Amino acid sequence: MQQVIKKLRTDDLNQGHCFMIFDDDLPANQAYYEYPDGSIQIEQIDKNNLDIPRSVIKMLTKKEIAAVKEKHEVFRHA
Repeated sequence: MQQVIKKLRTDDLNQGHCFMIFDDDLPANQAYYEYPDGSIQIEQIDKNNLDIPRSVIKMLTKKEIAAVKEKHEVFRHA
């Protein structure tokens, strides 16, 4: 299953889309969003707002990005 998720991540980023990473340590309705440029943001999902379904809570620093990548399996190479 992890290989499928890793492929989906790569495909999404290569197509210019962001990739969402859930983390149980984040508050409800928040997730990490990785972008093709390598940046990662914490964004809050608003299911009631169809025009702007997500809002940026925080842009992660390089150090914070490294910690997220260390924590989540999807970033690890086979």
